[in-house]
Amino acid sequence: MADIELVIKIPESTYKVFKNLSKIIGVLVYEKDILTLIKAVKNGKPLPKGHGRLIDGSKLKVELECGIKAGNYEEGYEKYAHINGMDDCIDAVEYADTIIEADKGE
Repeated sequence: MADIELVIKIPESTYKVFKNLSKIIGVLVYEKDILTLIKAVKNGKPLPKGHGRLIDGSKLKVELECGIKAGNYEEGYEKYAHINGMDDCIDAVEYADTIIEADKGE
């Protein structure tokens, strides 16, 4: 059976309980935490097979906008990499922080 990559949303407290299960012997897992996790998996968003690298589009948009302003030598944008053309835009995408690695497929 193939693996499924799944994005779920759960309360931080439930995440901490399950994350620490392997570290703490005798940890008490409440029924509500188990039910929350089951519901999250049921409502999770499966990622398509062969998906590309997932990045934060909102953060990239800010980097591109500010980089273009830096490339135009606008004051206040000195800390951003200068974007002067298409190659610079491609580099910005290439070097954006990865949230989830690309799925190589089967």
